[in-house]
Amino acid sequence: MEEKQVNRLRLSALFARLSRGRGPIALADQMMVSAANFAGGIVLVRGLGLEEFGKYSIAYSLLLFANALQMSFVASPMLNIGPMLTGEEKERFVNGMLTLQLSASVVLFAVFALVGLVARLFTAFYSVPCILLFACCIGTYQLQDWLRRYYFLVNKGKHALATDFMSYCVQFLLLLALWRMGRLTLLLTFLVMCITSVAAVVMGPVTDRLRPAWGTLGATWKRCRSLSRDLLISSQVRWFGTQGLFLIGAAVLGSAGIGGLRATQSVGGPIYLILMSFENVVPIRLAEELKTTGAAGTYALAKRWIVVSSLLFALAMVPIAVFGKVILKFLYGPALVAFYWPMLLQLATIVITAATMLWFHFYRTVQETRVMLQANGLAAVANLVTVYWFGRLWNASGIVLSILLGQAVIAVFCTLYWARHRTEILDRYPVPNLPMPAESLS
Repeated sequence: MEEKQVNRLRLSALFARLSRGRGPIALADQMMVSAANFAGGIVLVRGLGLEEFGKYSIAYSLLLFANALQMSFVASPMLNIGPMLTGEEKERFVNGMLTLQLSASVVLFAVFALVGLVARLFTAFYSVPCILLFACCIGTYQLQDWLRRYYFLVNKGKHALATDFMSYCVQFLLLLALWRMGRLTLLLTFLVMCITSVAAVVMGPVTDRLRPAWGTLGATWKRCRSLSRDLLISSQVRWFGTQGLFLIGAAVLGSAGIGGLRATQSVGGPIYLILMSFENVVPIRLAEELKTTGAAGTYALAKRWIVVSSLLFALAMVPIAVFGKVILKFLYGPALVAFYWPMLLQLATIVITAATMLWFHFYRTVQETRVMLQANGLAAVANLVTVYWFGRLWNASGIVLSILLGQAVIAVFCTLYWARHRTEILDRYPVPNLPMPAESLS
């Protein structure tokens, strides 16, 4: 009854705030990023060839691994804690998070460069210039990603649009030009990625005078340490259940097979990247909702988003599934039509991932991060047990089927966890006392 009352009181206000707040800009931003990534994927497949694109896909999986580190260690705690702060306290916190991000980018560059150079002693899979440039991409990509999320935190979505335009759209145009000139290579691809990320990062100091504040680093880390630690472990297990399985798939299918799998994944990429835009808006909105309506209102909002997003994503997948073979042949050539069934399974995975991501955003907001660790751990076990077996049985379809199984395990576990711990979470975050309407006081 209490939950229904909160819904009635807040529903119209929520939609009003969403329509004039971060939501539309975040969606427009992600549509732009999605389109640029989708078009860039087509250019890379055609310009590099399936074998070289497979190498790019493996490197990109590692970049997403680094991004998962950055998200859990820096960006996610910033988006969860930042909305609860105001004034100078918020400014000090943000500057501390920037300092933490700069430190993380430098460490990531050093680690990836060192590991890549050591691996080069045993295999010539990547050249030394490719390794060093890719390590630069790792560091600069994380800085740009942090900046775009900072802009959403301080409600400057137009600035996020601008920095993403420089990073993604300009990147696509440069890759397209190199392809049309017949000069597109893996090395130049990494160089373009690095240059465009650096150009986008320059916006931060110009628009908001962002500067690292080393004196606040200790206090900032103390504030977000517990959340960062839990999210870090959880995200790495989750990364293994998605991108990590692609790397295992490379051992089963070969670089050409994993390249084809990655190419077909990009068909649903625009929808998947819209899903990624949740990270720019959902944590902030849920944190704001927790302050005003407690856990009851926050859960009601998250539940509504889970249902609506799952339905919308499922409907959006229908035309892609119906015309999938035609789309694959038109975009990538006849060779990629053989990956039609893996593509369908990847579309189904996106629908389930929408639900699991929103569940995780809710549990992060109410500081219930242990459920994320447990759910991702169970999914990882399911992945480990099935990936090699499924890959041998059904090739590329088997790899995706293992990923799909892991996401389904997470969705089921999150639902059961809420059913069991609902009362405890609601008691911890009760509904605040709402102010009485003015007319009722007179």
